[in-house]
Amino acid sequence: MTISLRSWMRVVWTSVTQPADMASDVLAMRFPRDALWTALALVAVLNVLLLGVLQFVSPETAATQDQIITVSPFGYLAIIGAFLTFMVFMLVHAGRMMGGDGTIEGTLTLLVWFQAVSLTLEGIQVLLVLVSPPIAAIFGLMSLGAIIWVFVNLVNVLHGLANLGKAIVVIFLALIGTVLGTGLVMGMMGITPPGGGL
Repeated sequence: MTISLRSWMRVVWTSVTQPADMASDVLAMRFPRDALWTALALVAVLNVLLLGVLQFVSPETAATQDQIITVSPFGYLAIIGAFLTFMVFMLVHAGRMMGGDGTIEGTLTLLVWFQAVSLTLEGIQVLLVLVSPPIAAIFGLMSLGAIIWVFVNLVNVLHGLANLGKAIVVIFLALIGTVLGTGLVMGMMGITPPGGGL
């Protein structure tokens, strides 16, 4: 199957406007677990590359990033990889705590899909920065709302909760566990925010 830019953008649009239906369709594909872990590693790499591009086209973003944390591209890749990996397991366990029945394979599938949609929107924002930073900023805010909406629906379908409120709780619990786990990895790597060390 050949995917063109136009067809992919239609898929992204459908993912934003009908996230529950798209989640069901994606879950039905049933990819092998090894392929899903490889895809997750790929989106982690793409996240790092997109950050580099964004810093290149937007000096203000680069300056802000330098004020927050200083880390090499490989270090950032390790952080993103750890974050996504913890998120997979935290989503599974948090969902089951709320009565869901999501699996590792299903979580990987939807997280990779979510990342693909999110990266596409971020890529569009990078292009808009070159045209008009204010428009890019507005698009960024709209995209943030869209990806939150998409993620809540994906988690809801993943665990069969039939309740967006429960899905939000699952995400909140998963984020807490993920942030703690990623923070531990950062500490082991010796990465701390400015002013965090003595």
